Amino acid sequence: MSFAMSDIAEGSKRGWTVRINGQEQQVAHIEISSSQYGALEYGRRPEGYDAWVFREKSGGGAVTLPYAKSPNGEIYVGLLLETRANMGPVPVLGAMGGFVNQGESHAQAQARRAEEESGLDTGKAQELPGVAGNCNRAFFVADANAGEGIHAYCLEIEFDCLQEDSGALRLKEAALIGHKKASDLYFLPWREAVRGESRLDRTVGHRPASGRPPVAWLQGGTQGSAGTSTRNTPADLFFLK
Repeated sequence: MSFAMSDIAEGSKRGWTVRINGQEQQVAHIEISSSQYGALEYGRRPEGYDAWVFREKSGGGAVTLPYAKSPNGEIYVGLLLETRANMGPVPVLGAMGGFVNQGESHAQAQARRAEEESGLDTGKAQELPGVAGNCNRAFFVADANAGEGIHAYCLEIEFDCLQEDSGALRLKEAALIGHKKASDLYFLPWREAVRGESRLDRTVGHRPASGRPPVAWLQGGTQGSAGTSTRNTPADLFFLK
């Protein structure tokens, strides 16, 4: 049975307030949709309470984790340093990725987004096994059994292509050909990448967004009262292998 929102009965207790043009409205069911991204709905959940949910149009998104193995076996994960208005004024580290466009596969989406965001050719990236992720399972609709959600991919880069810079490893200049934003790509020991802690704190003002690890949204759940999924996700398996 597919997930569906329904109308809120008149007089029902509500946990959310809807304002349109600044005025509070009592609505039974409202939808805001985008032909590119999907639909945001507010209404009655199957469990019987009011809430909003977001359903992605093409079944989720894809992320790419470039990585390199040092001679002593340490895994370094490549994350992008970027500034987004909705994540505060300080740059944050995060995995490359984005929505799946209509007509795309998850593999095609990861290759497109990696090229757009870093210039990396990730055509040979491998999909990580495990359950597709859900960046916020309290509000995002994604049926993992149907292949929906965030699919994670990894791409190994030769360790010799990296060099020490600003408390992290960066791609050497010789490896930057065609990399439009490679200067924003930092390779960190995987434990630092997961915790969102590194020497970058002192050099480029990095901080994890809202106290969460840069790749925590791959781990299939929200933190706090909503709990976190105990099933292995692609990111879990990547860092455990």
